[in-house]
Amino acid sequence: MKIHFQRFKPESYLDPALGHQSDWKMDRRAWIAVLGTSLGAFMAVLDIQITNASLREIQGSLGLDFSEGGWISTSYLIAEVAVIPLSGYLSQVFGMRNYLLVNCLLFILSSLLCGIAWNLESMIGFRILQGLSGGVLIPMSFQSMLLYMPIEKRSIGLAIFGLTATLAPTLGPSLGGFLTEHYGWRWNFFINFIPGVLTMAAISYGMPKARVKLHQLRQMDYRGAILLVLSLASLTYVLEDGSRHEWFEDSTIRICFLVTLICFPLFLWTQLKGRAPLLNLKLLANRNFGLSAAITTLAATALYGGIYALSLYLGQIQNYSALSIGRVMMWVGIPQLFVMPLLPWLMKRVDLRLLAAVGLSLFALSNGMNSALDLNYGGDHFRWSLIIRAVGQPLFLIPLSAMGMAMISPSESGHASSIFNVLRNLGGSIGIALTGTQLMGRQSLHLDQNLEKVSASSLATQERLLGIKNYLLSRGFDPVTSKTQATKMLAGIAYRESTIQAFADIFWLMSGILLLCTVLVFFLKRVEAPNGPGEIQ
Repeated sequence: MKIHFQRFKPESYLDPALGHQSDWKMDRRAWIAVLGTSLGAFMAVLDIQITNASLREIQGSLGLDFSEGGWISTSYLIAEVAVIPLSGYLSQVFGMRNYLLVNCLLFILSSLLCGIAWNLESMIGFRILQGLSGGVLIPMSFQSMLLYMPIEKRSIGLAIFGLTATLAPTLGPSLGGFLTEHYGWRWNFFINFIPGVLTMAAISYGMPKARVKLHQLRQMDYRGAILLVLSLASLTYVLEDGSRHEWFEDSTIRICFLVTLICFPLFLWTQLKGRAPLLNLKLLANRNFGLSAAITTLAATALYGGIYALSLYLGQIQNYSALSIGRVMMWVGIPQLFVMPLLPWLMKRVDLRLLAAVGLSLFALSNGMNSALDLNYGGDHFRWSLIIRAVGQPLFLIPLSAMGMAMISPSESGHASSIFNVLRNLGGSIGIALTGTQLMGRQSLHLDQNLEKVSASSLATQERLLGIKNYLLSRGFDPVTSKTQATKMLAGIAYRESTIQAFADIFWLMSGILLLCTVLVFFLKRVEAPNGPGEIQ
């Protein structure tokens, strides 16, 4: 059974107060509006990852320990994921143009404040403000594409939006490492100023003015909003910081998990039973939308988790600097710039399910290639796997979005965009948490196995110890010290090898998740991409 994108009258896309053209032709202003909001979303997604390669420098400058430094990323993510589901409703209340302009201005100001932060408290406060404003830019970019682009241009819009979803997370560590190395970590935040101003100018020029409808605030589902914010914020904190605090050994983690367990079911009940829900969760019952959202969540787990694992491996095992890690990551970003322009052409000629399956398979292959790790496996060895990943990512993310949104009416675009983006962000948080947990668990398992292999009674172990001991004796150490140091060095080798094996297991896990996604894609109903102004072929 084939599904065609629904054809709506142009005026159904927009509030009549927006005054959009009745002939529904995409003019220069509409293009500038879409490109401007896409740039804003790119900045917001970029800022999730841009500090990861620079955490060591930020911690040193602000006098933070490892656990405190984690709040630099966690505070941003919590604020961002909490505001995304509210954006669709609030944009209707204040008008999309007004809502975007205010939040873009707040994002610029909060970015500058983050750049001049002087301690942990100020950094967390400014990052929360940055996340609250940046979180608005992501779903609004997706929604503006649905509102301002006619059906026949939709595949181009999805490709543009796809750059924010795939390119920004992978370029984040690269750009952050470069800026930190050459200009200092504060420029990770100052760099948002010029793109932010350009985004505001594009929105101001391209989007028509809209009526403010403050009376709708009285009709807002405040109970649902509070329950959703509490559950998402608590869950994000658990996922982001759980591995750093040994999960339920920490009282704060236990409390946040309990809040999620209580608030989230209550939120679901209010949304399914309420007359005017904050989010129309019934959209998930739509086969293509619900399954596409689930696949995207799983794929985001591998997308963010894989990048996080690779960054940790290069830093911990290979002792790469932030700049060196960024140079390796560039191989994920650059090829996507060449793949993205081809996507609209491919989507009109190839079954979207096949495109997505090929992309997911390539992504799975790249993770499988990364699992062949050893001590000498450095940055250059990842080049081909990262290029394959860069080709695969756009091939599945954009078609998945197209298939998911095919049967969503414009009036539901705000709800759909919010749900899709929240699930993708949660998938990313799950990926990072899964990587941290698996790294500790698998490293411990492999260490026990390796220590069994190098038992003191083993002939191979005795020969290895003797070789290290003789080397130390030749360097001037006395016999007692040489024996002690040889034992420590052998234990250190076992620990290092077990850590490398744990990283390999993580890449295998990510590959398995992506292969599962590949299978699930074929349960989607066929959707044919837009091919012209008339019937969608």
